[in-house]
Amino acid sequence: MEETTRNILIEKLKNLGKESGCYLWKDQKGEVIYVGKAIKLESRIRSYLNPNLSDKKTQFLQSEIADLDWVVTQNETDALILEATLIKKHNPRYNVRLKDDKRYPFISVSLSEMYPMVFLTRKARDNGDKYFGPFTDVQAARNTLELIHKIFPIRKTKLKLPQSKPLRPCLNFHMGRCLGPCQGNVSPEEYKKVVDQVLKFLEGNKDNLIQEIKLEMQKASDALEFERAIHLRNRIDSIQKTRQKQMVVSIDGGDEDIVALAVKENEGQILVLEVREGRLESKKTFPFTGLLYASVPEIIEAFLRDYYLKLEKLPGEIVLPIAAKKEYESFLQALQIKNGFLPKLKFPSSGRKMSMLRLAEKNAELSLTERILATKFRDRTDALRELKENLNLLEIPRIIECYDISHFQGKEPVASGVMFVDGKPLKSGYRHYRMRGYDGINDPGMMHEVLGRRLTRLLNEGGELPHLIIIDGGLTQLQRAAEVAQALELGNLAMVGLAKKREEIYFPGEKNPYSFDKNSPMMRLMRNIRDEAHRFGVTYQRLRRTKVSFRSILDEIPDIGLKRKKTLLRFFYSHPDQNAISTQDLLSLEGIGPVLAEKIVKTLKNRN
Repeated sequence: MEETTRNILIEKLKNLGKESGCYLWKDQKGEVIYVGKAIKLESRIRSYLNPNLSDKKTQFLQSEIADLDWVVTQNETDALILEATLIKKHNPRYNVRLKDDKRYPFISVSLSEMYPMVFLTRKARDNGDKYFGPFTDVQAARNTLELIHKIFPIRKTKLKLPQSKPLRPCLNFHMGRCLGPCQGNVSPEEYKKVVDQVLKFLEGNKDNLIQEIKLEMQKASDALEFERAIHLRNRIDSIQKTRQKQMVVSIDGGDEDIVALAVKENEGQILVLEVREGRLESKKTFPFTGLLYASVPEIIEAFLRDYYLKLEKLPGEIVLPIAAKKEYESFLQALQIKNGFLPKLKFPSSGRKMSMLRLAEKNAELSLTERILATKFRDRTDALRELKENLNLLEIPRIIECYDISHFQGKEPVASGVMFVDGKPLKSGYRHYRMRGYDGINDPGMMHEVLGRRLTRLLNEGGELPHLIIIDGGLTQLQRAAEVAQALELGNLAMVGLAKKREEIYFPGEKNPYSFDKNSPMMRLMRNIRDEAHRFGVTYQRLRRTKVSFRSILDEIPDIGLKRKKTLLRFFYSHPDQNAISTQDLLSLEGIGPVLAEKIVKTLKNRN
């Protein structure tokens, strides 16, 4: 942050006073990059203007801050709710935020209608309907909805009821899976009893639900309504079967959510194990992003805000990692205001709850790993498809090779070749080359040599040619490489040059380069391959320089024959720091005495 910007922001704060609310940091483009809340806005904002902060996340944020805005609220609870709204609106990159939460479905019970339906929706509206979710597993949501439609005789056809004229009931009525409100022969009060049972089922209150249906079944039996009693008995059996599949985690019963977190770099996964009436009811996972340098309490607080403030039905307890233990006063107050009920926050360090927390953490880590792998696979697939389309290739380039030249001021020139198959590195296909025809600065000539050696060998040995060759360099290097392909009658071999400076792509025979989206999967893969070839080449070139340097040093010392030279070279290559080599180190080697060891150490120091 520039000093002028800091002084302007300090001046803006003078009239703020001790108000609570939300603050919005902006960059040079005016885009919101971070949203925060505070009981006292002025003191919180001033803390960001301290140039000596050690917090890495704040340091990165400071480097981009250009302007500030804020919204004053009545209290910290209102600030928390406003913060969630502003983060969803602006999607600031420095905020921890629930990733793509809009895609999760809810199960809705349309209580706003006289004869409610139960259906899936992705939008929870404030219209009097009851919503359960969000379900992070869409298939699990569909399975739950299908089970409800199978157990409870709720209408499944979208109609405006009641109808002016009774309709002919559908097949569901004749199968006993609908009470037929479209026919007009079931009262709203009778239908509501079934709807209440659906609500209890979705809330996990199955023990009370079973007892209620048993009483209803007994009444039907006493009234000699045996067919209705059979339907009710079947409903009980279906509910009990679902309970048998659920793991008992607490013989004391009770409702609780076990919340666990797994983090890898900027990505995270929160997993919630929902325990209802002592049984493990379901597992939900939530991907998070914006986690670089974020603390565990900060991530957990963001999840509590984004998830629980939307829930209709809260558990009695929320079990959290002990690393997240801090004050959540504003969050609890917001829950109290919204739901009229306050769950207990638990931070176990031992016992049953801790065992469940470890189980949840293990599942969170597995879910995060699976998501990252799936993302990488999707990116690789997209990248290969984009390469085919953008480079006008005849097929998906499954085998890609990349070549780079490396030297130190023209000395010890080497080349490196790396191979990627299906977007992943294949280490057995990596190759090093010592230049034979060049000893100086001539990258195009060296590229001509290495491609000639590589392609000639593939043709002689009947090896599979790559589907795409990437040359690390511009037009000149690419043209010399293309000359080799033409000479070997491989004119159809796809070959491009990737220039470092502007990340532009050159095609053989065309002077002007092409630019593509630098953040596209295709360009990310090409940079990854190019950088890997460069790393592989530089490592080999340094090794070559080290070998030559050590050989010249040993040649200066008398009394070192071929056998001793080999022993010393092996030792030098394996030693991490030649400056730290001592006489004592050398005495441990076979054939090295005190006098010779002293000479070697002295020569090394003089040369360094």
